[in-house]
Amino acid sequence: MPSLQLVWIATLSFALAQPSVQVITHGPRDQPKIALTFDADMTYGMKQMLRSGRVRSYNNARIYQILDRTKTKATFFLSGMWIELYPDETKHLAQNPLFELENHGYSHPSFETPCFGLPKLTDSKASEVLKTRVLLKKVAGVTNRYFRFPGGCQNAGDVALVAKLGLEAVLWDVVGGDGNQPNKEVIVGNILARVQNGSIIVLHSHGGPKVPKTADALEEIIPALKARGFQFVKLSELLGQ
Repeated sequence: MPSLQLVWIATLSFALAQPSVQVITHGPRDQPKIALTFDADMTYGMKQMLRSGRVRSYNNARIYQILDRTKTKATFFLSGMWIELYPDETKHLAQNPLFELENHGYSHPSFETPCFGLPKLTDSKASEVLKTRVLLKKVAGVTNRYFRFPGGCQNAGDVALVAKLGLEAVLWDVVGGDGNQPNKEVIVGNILARVQNGSIIVLHSHGGPKVPKTADALEEIIPALKARGFQFVKLSELLGQ
C-alpha cells in the first residue's frame, strides 16, 4: 500500500491539473430547509490542556441533549484527535438518527496561513484528511462524504485535493461566532439575522473555555428558527444526497 506521503504527491499533481472545484456554502434557496453544523476542534495544544487538567472537557454533552430533546437534526464535523479522545461519544453520535458525522481534519491546523491563529501543518494535507476518514470508519462505522477546512482557510489546490480524495468541501453562509464569545445573545443575533432558505450554520460542539455559551444560545436559536418555519435537516439532506 502506498504511503500517505506518496498519496499526497500524486493527488497534488492531479489537483493542479484539474479545473477549479467549488466549495459548498449553502443549499438550495427555494425551500425553508437549513443545516445546523458543529465543529469539534482538537489541536495538539488543546490536547495538552486536557491532559494537564487545565481544561476539564472538550465534549459539550449539553448540546446533544438539547438537540435530542427538541428532535433537531444536526451535522458534526469531527477532528480526528477529538475522535481518539472521545471514542464512546463518537459512537453514540453515530448511532443517533438525528445526527451525521463528517470530517474536520486530524489536528485542526491551518491549511493556509494565517488562519485565526491556528497551528501550522505538521503532516501533509492529504494525511490530515485521510487519517480522520479512517477514524470515522473505524470508530463510528461512518463513511463520510464532506470535509470542512479548519478555520475555513484553503486555496484552490486544497479544494481540488479534497475532491480527489472523494470528498466535497463544505463551509457555511451563517457564522454563529460562538468562539471566545461570553454573551449568548450575540451568538443568537448573529444567526437569526442571517439565516435564509438553504443556510448552513456553523457553531462548535467541543465546549471548553473558548466556546462557553454555545449551548445557552442553542436553547434560543432552535425554537426561534422553527417558529419562522425553518426545518432543520442533516447536511446530506439539505444537499440532496
